[in-house]
Amino acid sequence: MYIGHGGIAVELVLAMAAVGAQYCFEAEQGLRLFRAARAIATERIRRRDSRIARDQDSPNGPLGLATGATTTSAPMDDLMQSGQALLLLMAMATWAKHKEILREALAIQSILASIVRDDGLRDSSEISWESWARKESTLRTKYTVFCFFNLHCIVYDIPPLILNSELHMRLPCSTAAFKASSAAQWRAAAQPRPLPFQDAVRRLFSSDPVRSPGRSALGNYVLIHAIVQHIFFVRQSARCRFDAASELTADEGSPLDLAVRNWQVAWKNSPESSVDPLDPNGPVAFNSTALLRLAYIRLNMDSGPGRALGTRDPFQIAHALRNTPPLTLRRTNTPTAPKLMRALLHAAHALSIPVKIGIRLVAKTQTFTWSIQHSLCSLECALLLGKWLEAMAALGANPYPPLTDSEERILSLVRTVLDETEYRLPSDDNDGDDHNCTDMALPERAKRLNAGVLRVWATIFKGSQTWDIVEVIGNALAMYADLLDK
Repeated sequence: MYIGHGGIAVELVLAMAAVGAQYCFEAEQGLRLFRAARAIATERIRRRDSRIARDQDSPNGPLGLATGATTTSAPMDDLMQSGQALLLLMAMATWAKHKEILREALAIQSILASIVRDDGLRDSSEISWESWARKESTLRTKYTVFCFFNLHCIVYDIPPLILNSELHMRLPCSTAAFKASSAAQWRAAAQPRPLPFQDAVRRLFSSDPVRSPGRSALGNYVLIHAIVQHIFFVRQSARCRFDAASELTADEGSPLDLAVRNWQVAWKNSPESSVDPLDPNGPVAFNSTALLRLAYIRLNMDSGPGRALGTRDPFQIAHALRNTPPLTLRRTNTPTAPKLMRALLHAAHALSIPVKIGIRLVAKTQTFTWSIQHSLCSLECALLLGKWLEAMAALGANPYPPLTDSEERILSLVRTVLDETEYRLPSDDNDGDDHNCTDMALPERAKRLNAGVLRVWATIFKGSQTWDIVEVIGNALAMYADLLDK
């Protein structure tokens, strides 16, 4: 973050302190700091708008604008610091437990969108390292706002306030260039120049090979958000078709599938890609992998509407998840069948990671290593696997046509993962009337695997959490598993 000549704005300091208090589990203190920062930022923006309005009402200059209008207004650097403060406050309010704080997040959204648009969503030239550092900090703030609006879209199924088509800036630079402490270091790390956002997105939807259009970790993170946003609007269109079918057609889904696969290849080729949340370049590349899973899932299931996450009520969320429309199985050799299997493999892999580490260890420590995005995307993984296992159970004991190799592989993979937990299926080692899992009929086997998957995720989410929404999701998944058992 670039700090202007006037120093750091007090509302930004208070906003960082509020988030810090939340991470120290001082929720009440964090709430007080939140309200103070919110009040100061709002008042600073109001005063700036009042000055601009007074200047514009003056008849002294051309078109009725005062000749000193640009000098009497607050510098945009200071306004962007207010924007950075509001971004932190919006994030804090978004994941809070209480609905009245959630309303604050949605109110901040519109103010933040106005600030970003006022400063512009197009590139400007920089002639010096100091000028570039200021512009790069502002650019990263704008892209972070864009990404966070997309998170609101993912969680609450509401349209994002900044669209892909509005962004005409270059992508963020490399981490090395951003961290440069001198002009010489910056010049050495600033090449090659990042692609413009629109060019990078077009390359993802191209059938030509893609060579890391994002290059930097943050650049790739922005691009996967762009793809997820595109999927959202295509899904919206699919819901409005006259045939009443929400499934994506081949014409709708194939370009999106190509973009996701191109992004995955580009991410692997990027020098800043890592699956380590403690990577020196930061956890952004690791967070991008969660959004990759989400993109694959949403290509195959319309999981956005009806999850009731905005209620913050585990009971309502559990029933909303239970009532999500069943997954349509594509069991023939159609072009869409392998895509569903790919999404299921991503969901199963997401489950295997915390199980291998230790679900209770992850539950106690994930707050310091996993971002909220991993929890949100893990919910979608749990929902996809759950709905697929429900569909498997509905096939009956003797499905026709018989299970494919891919379906058997997914069932076996999920069972192998659960075998390392307390929610394993019964085996020959069990006493009592439990029969061998290999002899268990498909409906019973799929039903037990489904409940086990939900309970593993519920256990992980119900550990010590910084953000209350994660615990709410954990409680909801446990209730959902209880509903399945009944």
